[in-house]
Amino acid sequence: MPIPQAAHRIVLPNGCVALCAEQPNLPVVAMYAIVAYGSRYEPDAQAGLASLVGDLLDEGTISRTAQDIALAIESTGGRLNTFGGYARSGLSLTALRDDFPYLLTIAADLLRHSQFPEARFAQCQARRLAQLRSRADDARVVASDAFDELVYGGHPAGRPIVGYESTVSMLTAEDARAAHARFFVPNNLLIAVVGDLPVSDMERLLTEALGDWSPAADFKLPSVPAVTRQTTPRQRSIVRPDKEQIHVMLGHLGIPRSHPDYYALRVLDVILGDSPGMTARIPRILRDDLGLAYTTYANITATAGIDPGRFVAYIGTSPEHQSKALAAIQAEIERIQQVPVTPEELAAAKAYLTGSFVFNFETNAQRALFLIETEIHALGVDYAERYPALIESVTVEDILRVSQVHLNPSAFTRVVAGPVTADAAE
Repeated sequence: MPIPQAAHRIVLPNGCVALCAEQPNLPVVAMYAIVAYGSRYEPDAQAGLASLVGDLLDEGTISRTAQDIALAIESTGGRLNTFGGYARSGLSLTALRDDFPYLLTIAADLLRHSQFPEARFAQCQARRLAQLRSRADDARVVASDAFDELVYGGHPAGRPIVGYESTVSMLTAEDARAAHARFFVPNNLLIAVVGDLPVSDMERLLTEALGDWSPAADFKLPSVPAVTRQTTPRQRSIVRPDKEQIHVMLGHLGIPRSHPDYYALRVLDVILGDSPGMTARIPRILRDDLGLAYTTYANITATAGIDPGRFVAYIGTSPEHQSKALAAIQAEIERIQQVPVTPEELAAAKAYLTGSFVFNFETNAQRALFLIETEIHALGVDYAERYPALIESVTVEDILRVSQVHLNPSAFTRVVAGPVTADAAE
C-alpha cells in the first residue's frame, strides 16, 4: 500500500495552487478542490450559510441543470461530492482515467458558475431546518454544542457548522450567490490531483479548465479573532428528563495543528483515551473494568486545525453512575499528569500510530486529501516519510510534560445533558 509520492506543486497564473502526484496502480484519478471558506468566515447572523453553499454547489450552473450534472456523473460511474465545513468548502471527484478530463470540466463549472436556483435553495434550506430540529432532540449533540459555546465563547468555532434555526431560516439564495462570488475565486483555490495520469497531463487539463478564470483583485479573507484557553472552570447542566442516558463532556481549548507538541499529544491521546481495542486507559478502565460507561473517549489532537481544537473527554452513562463516572474520568486525566506512562504503553501507542498510518492512503482520494492537509498545515513535501520518526521520537518524559502543559483539570468546562441528577449541577 504505497504512500503518496511527493507532489509537484504548480501555481497557475491566476493564483490557483495545484498539487499533482502520479499514482499508476489503478486507472483511477481523484481530485479535491477546496477554497478557504466555511463557518469560520461567516458573520454570526449568517451562521450555517457555508454549509448550505457546499451542499448546493452541484445543484445547477449557467449551462447545466442539477439533473444534467447528476446524469453526467452517473453515466461514467464517477463520484462527485460537494461540502461546506468549518474552514474550507469545495468538492471531491473520483473518476476513471479516461473519464477524468470530461468530469473535470463539470467540476470546474461548479466551482466557477454555481447558480443556487431558488427552488433548490428552498428545498435544501427546508431539509437543513428539519435537521436542526432533529439535532435539538439529540442530547449528545446538544451537549457537544453547549461545550463548544463555553470553550470558544464568541469565536466562530463555538457555533455549529450547520448554524441555528434562527439564522438558517433567514438565509436566501442571494446570500449563497454572494458568498460563492466572494470566496470561490482562483486565488483562493487549492487543488490536489492523484492518479494514473502523468503530471504534465494533470497540469494541462487544469490549465484548460481553470486557466482563463480571472483572479479576484485584492482578495482577502475576513479576520478571525484569536481564542485563548480558559483559566477557571465553566459548567452547564442541560436537563432532559425524557432521555435515558446522560452525556458528559469535560475539557477546554486544545492546540492548533501547527503546535510543536502535536506528535507527543497524539501519542498521549492513544494512551489516554483514543485508540481501538482495550489499550486506551479511559475506555478500558471506565467501560470495560468498571462498567461505568456505554461510550467513552478522550483526545486533544482530533480537532486540531488552523485554529486550536478542543481537549474533550466524553462519557455516555446511566444517571445512577453519573457521580462515579465523573470522578473516574477526572482521576485518569490527573493520573497521566502525575505518573509517567509505562514503556509498554508508549511502545504500543507508537506501534499503533506508525502501523495504521498507511491506511490513510488506501485510495487516490485519500492520497489527494492528504496532500491538501500537508499544504494547509505546511507539513512539507516529505511529511509522509518523516511521520514515523516524528512519532518514534516521543519519550515518556514528553508525555508527562505535554500532559502537564496542555491539560488543566482544575479549569475544565463541564457539560452534562440528559436526566441530570443533583450532583451534576454542583
